[in-house]
Amino acid sequence: MRESNNRWVLWTLIIITLLLLAGIGYSIYLYQAINDSRNAGFDDTKNQIENQTSYHNVHSIQGYYGENNYHVFYASNEDNEERLIFLPLEGEERELIVIKTEDMMSEEAILDAWSSSCDSCKFADISPAYEDGQALWEITYHDKDNRFVMDYYSIDGQSLEERYTYNKMFP
Repeated sequence: MRESNNRWVLWTLIIITLLLLAGIGYSIYLYQAINDSRNAGFDDTKNQIENQTSYHNVHSIQGYYGENNYHVFYASNEDNEERLIFLPLEGEERELIVIKTEDMMSEEAILDAWSSSCDSCKFADISPAYEDGQALWEITYHDKDNRFVMDYYSIDGQSLEERYTYNKMFP
């Protein structure tokens, strides 16, 4: 009698261990699949820009997904001048939108200005954005009321263009 109880416990532990290992394996697979799809096309964009334009040394590629979708990256031109470039991902005419970095407020400077105006906020991310024909800085954070906030500043850092605030759904 005692031996059958021990077997039942042993088989239960074996099954639970196998289910946990399968869950961990699936989680790793799912993470990699999602990350790969998030970065899909970045290498193609880099090769296309470097081979078909006068921009070289393409780096810091990321996606921006707003009203229209863009690949956003920094690159140097033939005179080694750094540029911020938006490549539209949709439409027949996919013209590059090029911003001179000397016309922009740097990421560090816009973050310094933002943090001095919002001392109790918890920073999440900053990235270049492009909406309504205008290059912007998108700053995401949690405010003092724990709401998720998206601020859009002009690329030169002179003005706050738009703010979206999302209340927490679940306490």
